[in-house]
Amino acid sequence: MRRITIREVARRAGVSYQTVSRVINNSPDVSVETREQVQRAIADLDYHPNAQAVSLSRNRSNIVGMIVDRAGDSFFGPMVDGACQALAERGRFMLLAQTDNLEQPSAIEALLRSRRIDGLILVLPLEPSLEQARNLVKSQLPLVLVDLQYDIDADYISVDSYRGAYAATKHLIELGHRRIGIVYNRQDIPVGLVRLSAYQAALQDYGIAFDPVLALPGKWGVASGKEGAEQLLALSERPTAIFTCDDQMAIGALQTIYRHGLRVPEDISLVGFDDIEYAQYLHPPLTTVRQPLREMGYTAGEHICRMIDGTMIGRLQLTLASTLIIRDSTAPPANL
Repeated sequence: MRRITIREVARRAGVSYQTVSRVINNSPDVSVETREQVQRAIADLDYHPNAQAVSLSRNRSNIVGMIVDRAGDSFFGPMVDGACQALAERGRFMLLAQTDNLEQPSAIEALLRSRRIDGLILVLPLEPSLEQARNLVKSQLPLVLVDLQYDIDADYISVDSYRGAYAATKHLIELGHRRIGIVYNRQDIPVGLVRLSAYQAALQDYGIAFDPVLALPGKWGVASGKEGAEQLLALSERPTAIFTCDDQMAIGALQTIYRHGLRVPEDISLVGFDDIEYAQYLHPPLTTVRQPLREMGYTAGEHICRMIDGTMIGRLQLTLASTLIIRDSTAPPANL
């Protein structure tokens, strides 16, 4: 089938092809009457502008950069999927940079040097990247920070980690647990300290003294959960419940608990954080705090498109709710 050209549209509308181009690119210097005339011609001829030509005329690539730690990870993956969907629905593509945390500043520089992106989505920005983020805000490059844990005047989407961790600890206390261990994330990411603080606050509100022996710093991942649970179970008075500040650590803790011949939740209760896809399929299914991971990614993609198109007024500074999901890994302690 022969492709209709922009000059044919111009002839049908009785205007120059430059005017048709201005209408296609939403230029403001076209009268309402002429715009409607051109739009009718486009519809009559079933004309479809070349997407690449349109993006070039607007000095855009229709590509949005996204930086994550591990794209295939059960935490980051849903965010990437959500952002991809939002971008695709708006005719845009993603340039994904996967990097470990130490390389995050270098990944930002590489994407910017490529000059191929119209905007940037940065997931879990770290302190070394904050100065770059502030400079990008000043440069007016569309930027959305996802799961921001720092005080920075930028567009961001985050989750209420404090309330989620408080709810998890409160749930265990109300089941009757008084000796609750916690394995929290490494201290170079403030969210770990936020969740630790919420755990301490819940203990205090219920008149339970904080025991530092039960609070262990860890890292993201299964190995850290294994190590933390090993230390907690080695205590002369072991905890009756363990709260790990991400689900992957909970998986590691679960393995260690079983290796010690203990049962969950009969001998020890276990709570995670994130509600990754696999949490519901563990044995037993994991009680955890749900973060709306896919929604976070989708909202970031949706918002950055608005920023690129100039249709967003003001900053987006959105904190989404976290939700305690109670499954079978928690129960009252055996001595009750």
